[in-house]
Amino acid sequence: MIDRSTALSLLLEYTQSDSLRRHCLGVETCMRWYATKLGEDVEKWGATGILHDFDYEAHPDEHPQWGMNYLKEHGWPDDMIDAIAGHAEYTGVPRESTMSKYLFACDELSGFITAVTYVRPSRSVHEVEVKSVLKKLKMSAFAAGVSRDDVYKGAEEIGLALEEHIANLIEAMKGNAEELGLAGAA
Repeated sequence: MIDRSTALSLLLEYTQSDSLRRHCLGVETCMRWYATKLGEDVEKWGATGILHDFDYEAHPDEHPQWGMNYLKEHGWPDDMIDAIAGHAEYTGVPRESTMSKYLFACDELSGFITAVTYVRPSRSVHEVEVKSVLKKLKMSAFAAGVSRDDVYKGAEEIGLALEEHIANLIEAMKGNAEELGLAGAA
């Protein structure tokens, strides 16, 4: 059951927004990169990235609870559901598993790196540098919807310096730039 095509079908069914779909694919990309690096289940981590916000557009007032209930009813693994619960601070669900910590760490920051990419003239993640991301993080008006506290806390929870975590996510996203719409302006 844990395969990319099933997770992607759910995302496409419940999410019409291209930007939210790309966000979920960006988180998937980062989760797969870390799972490979850490020797974890790449399919499970990737599917968790895809599904973490699949219910957000259709059920914004019930997110992520609605999605968690749906996944539970359809037999998805508890550790995936727990990670999805933990990615939203307001659920109060502690992030205890490695997967839940990495999902939280990848969520806001991958979206922020996407925003940094979009303001580059080239619109290419291949030209994004760690120092550019750090500089933009200090500008509260830039990508104001991104929680800086969550970005800092995410890196801390996975035990990496923020600079290293940013570099890792840029590297991950470079590897999937075409699908993420970050390969550059045509």
